[in-house]
Amino acid sequence: MFTGIIQHIGEISDIKTSTEGKTISIMVDSKGFEGFNDVKIGDSIAINGLCTTVVSRSERVFSVNLMNNSLKRSNLGHLSRKNPVNLELAMGLKSRFDGHIVQGHIDGVAIVQKITPDGFSRIFSIECDTQYIIERGSIALNGVSLTVSKVQNSIIEVSLIPHTLKNTTFQFLQEGDFLNVEYDILAKYIEKFTLLKDNTNEIKNSKIDENFLIENGF
Repeated sequence: MFTGIIQHIGEISDIKTSTEGKTISIMVDSKGFEGFNDVKIGDSIAINGLCTTVVSRSERVFSVNLMNNSLKRSNLGHLSRKNPVNLELAMGLKSRFDGHIVQGHIDGVAIVQKITPDGFSRIFSIECDTQYIIERGSIALNGVSLTVSKVQNSIIEVSLIPHTLKNTTFQFLQEGDFLNVEYDILAKYIEKFTLLKDNTNEIKNSKIDENFLIENGF
């Protein structure tokens, strides 16, 4: 599990492609990436919000395998050498929880439509599926835990303060760029339990409704 608080910006140093998927290598500043020196083969690292498994590492470089399904669902298939990526180590049991629950399971890709300066912050207007999104709710974009400030049709807005811009790849984003999206897991579970959707997304009758939740203290 992750929190959406980015720990380091890495750089893609190598990409190897095959019919099975891709192996990407990422260079980091081992002194500036707290906890990286303890990373072992088999550990989890979120790359732009996608949970990956370390298959090899050296002092400053680690590599992961990306399945074709992961490449289809995320923006990692669009990246090239020297592209920056957001990195977060898996959350430890004793870690402080600063963001929100992020699984590292990408739901899809969004597109940056507009970037607008707003005082010391910057507003990003993003086109995506808004089914699970509410204003003031949480969303993970490229692995960054953010609060949605506006939802209108298929467009959401998020505002980033200078600290977040400086410490994530949002500082490099341009209009038209792709973003990995992970919706709030709580919203997805609530939909499944209240609508009783099965794995084919067929909606069945449910006894759990607004009155049921109120009567049971929710």
